[in-house]
Amino acid sequence: MSDMDWTKKKLAEILGEDRGLPDWAAKMVAKFDKEDLDGLRKNEREAAFSALSRVARQSRDNRGGALTAGEERPAWVEGDIDWGLRAARSALESVPAGERSEKAEELLADCECPAATGPNPGQDASTPGTGSH
Repeated sequence: MSDMDWTKKKLAEILGEDRGLPDWAAKMVAKFDKEDLDGLRKNEREAAFSALSRVARQSRDNRGGALTAGEERPAWVEGDIDWGLRAARSALESVPAGERSEKAEELLADCECPAATGPNPGQDASTPGTGSH
């Protein structure tokens, strides 16, 4: 199984998605490989997966509004996965620094997305309207 196939399968598993995922979705999380996930402690991995899944689904479901019988959920968009990644980062950040694994510290240091919680959720230097962009 190629790395991209593994990534798509893992992301679909995390999101509870059985319709398959587009390549762009897997590319958004491709920098986190099996070794990275295996390096996290069980509680860190479960918290990050739960947060990513919950927030990405909330984002998607909010776009779909109230569905009637027979209607399908909307397709995933980049924003859904982005908010999920931000929530996963926040989940790792919520583990006290002295209790985080070395791998969690490494992933947080390399993370390019802003946190989903805090004083300015979803804002960083690349977010429009936050100054330097």
